[in-house]
Amino acid sequence: MIPITIWLVEDDAGYRRNLRMSLGLEDHITVGRVFPSCIEFFEALGSEAPPDVVLMDLGLPGMSGLEAIRKLSSEAPDIAVMVLTVFKDKEKVLEALDAGAAGYLLKESDGPEIVKGLREVFFGGSALSPAVAKIVVEELRKPSPAEDFNLSSREVEVLEKLAEGLAVKEIASVLDISVGTTGFHLTNIYKKLQVQSQTGAVAKALRAGII
Repeated sequence: MIPITIWLVEDDAGYRRNLRMSLGLEDHITVGRVFPSCIEFFEALGSEAPPDVVLMDLGLPGMSGLEAIRKLSSEAPDIAVMVLTVFKDKEKVLEALDAGAAGYLLKESDGPEIVKGLREVFFGGSALSPAVAKIVVEELRKPSPAEDFNLSSREVEVLEKLAEGLAVKEIASVLDISVGTTGFHLTNIYKKLQVQSQTGAVAKALRAGII
């Protein structure tokens, strides 16, 4: 398996220690650094080689995980962020995904679920706990006023397929277009919606009533 380096931002010392030990048992995952706050995380990020994925709590002292995700999306968009939190309310979920989180798992997730989520996020996909996925689906069904982001009909189709959980290759197959063309549409979607990830695009499109 391709090795993945992650940094963990978690203020609960006991949970942080246990999670680091659990992830450390995986041959292909290296927990490079752990931090109790986002402030320390950003200090290290400015002076060290960045990780592949950041596993981040939301309820953190000093700077919230949500603020950190927004900051990372702006300053280091190539770093994927997967939220790992106890918060399962709709507002937190949609704000985190809209801010640029590539995944959102609840702390009730077991080790294998977290490892699976890290791999999915690392390879450019998304990872959602079942309760979080339910929120996204409910938002999809909820009528809301649409905003005009000047998306083409094909871009809307791509967004709809993303919301259904299809990967890029699957979208290309279903829409009978190349993977490269699908990637081109995704790039345009990100620019028009001003987001950094697939989950962010879906969250914003849902909230705007585009899909």
